[in-house]
Amino acid sequence: AILCMRGDYMLEVNTLIERGIPFLSLGGILNQNTFKKLGSEINYLLYNQGFQYFVLDFSDINFIPEKTYLNIQNKLVEIFLNCGRVVVCGINNHDKIGYTKDKLFYVNEKLDAFKYLYL
Repeated sequence: AILCMRGDYMLEVNTLIERGIPFLSLGGILNQNTFKKLGSEINYLLYNQGFQYFVLDFSDINFIPEKTYLNIQNKLVEIFLNCGRVVVCGINNHDKIGYTKDKLFYVNEKLDAFKYLYL
């Protein structure tokens, strides 16, 4: 688990590799400051470890400020530009992140990710 604390804000990122796919379970508050920790973890997995498929589980996020959705979108584009795919779990505001039929998928349960991501 990676913890990022700044003042009252805290983000927890738990990364678990299942069937060759990193599942990033997020908890706490995801804002401009704490997003940097998530971005670093994705960069490490994408560029250092060579992963292309990601599952981002926002189920335990308490709050996402409006501005942070742009950070999420930018990081997704970076993954897509590296031939990646992403499954998002736990976000109801799909329009705030966007739609990409063949690269971005939304699920209710994170294990449903295997319907869309397979190696």
